[in-house]
Amino acid sequence: MLGGLGQLARPDAVSSLRFLSEFVSPPSTSTAASIVSPSNQSSEPTASPTTTATKRPKLPLPGSGPSRVLDCGAGIGRVTKQVLIKAFDHVDLVEGCPSFVKQAKEEYLKAEIDSGKVGEVRCQGLQHVRFEGTAWEGRFDVIWCQWVLGHLTEDDLIAFFNRCKKGLKPGGMIFVKENNAKVGIVIDEEDSSMTRSDLVWKEMFEKSGLKLLREDTQKGFPSGLFAVKMYALEPVP
Repeated sequence: MLGGLGQLARPDAVSSLRFLSEFVSPPSTSTAASIVSPSNQSSEPTASPTTTATKRPKLPLPGSGPSRVLDCGAGIGRVTKQVLIKAFDHVDLVEGCPSFVKQAKEEYLKAEIDSGKVGEVRCQGLQHVRFEGTAWEGRFDVIWCQWVLGHLTEDDLIAFFNRCKKGLKPGGMIFVKENNAKVGIVIDEEDSSMTRSDLVWKEMFEKSGLKLLREDTQKGFPSGLFAVKMYALEPVP
């Protein structure tokens, strides 16, 4: 969620697409290529890489079928519409708030659902999402989590990451985009959500058996806000 700062939507989307482009080949009909092309680098805020990307085949892997992504904590589908639908053939969503799910289905993503680009929109909290033994087992090239994981406790977060592994195709990845505290964990007094520091995030990834491939810092946001970082992860073999 952008907390009423709608002007951040474009720099957020552009940075996310550029970050994804290191690892994902967008559909041939997508406009993502023009957004992440070098000619546009000077005119849009960019992410600043702090980890060298591991050389790996871009997703989807040959023979794995159309590319698929799961948008976790999707809200009404802003990230799906502005980012993920440009980078993948198919998008599924999971969101815990019934009113957001209703708005996504009936209004914001109706055209994309009708066209088949958006598939299932599931109303469920992440602590309850299951992949193994469901239609989502082994389904996704990428599981994308943005501005939602602060609502999970440490135990629930680690359990969620471990369940996500069952939702990935071979070679699949997990992407995290979240606010970063400077030190430790900052608790929001209104909703009890947690803003973790970069160090705490990396501890969570390690405890969850995830390998960090790349991390970037979002640029183009006003000063005074939490830093926002993006992490590209894969399960440790």
